[in-house]
Amino acid sequence: MTTLNVHFVNRGYGTDDGYKKVDAVNFRVCEFSARPQATIASPYNEWDTLTIQFEGDEWICDLD
Repeated sequence: MTTLNVHFVNRGYGTDDGYKKVDAVNFRVCEFSARPQATIASPYNEWDTLTIQFEGDEWICDLD
């Protein structure tokens, strides 16, 4: 399994939860933005997954 260093933010509330190392479940390309995306295991709830997107030079998870 691939481990990624992901920046967790909530742009709606303007909060920053910092960086967390998480396991990637799969990778793909967004059909609208053509940016790399991935599904990750949530660091907040072990049964959930979250979608992240590569922006600039880092993986971002917008919790908004």
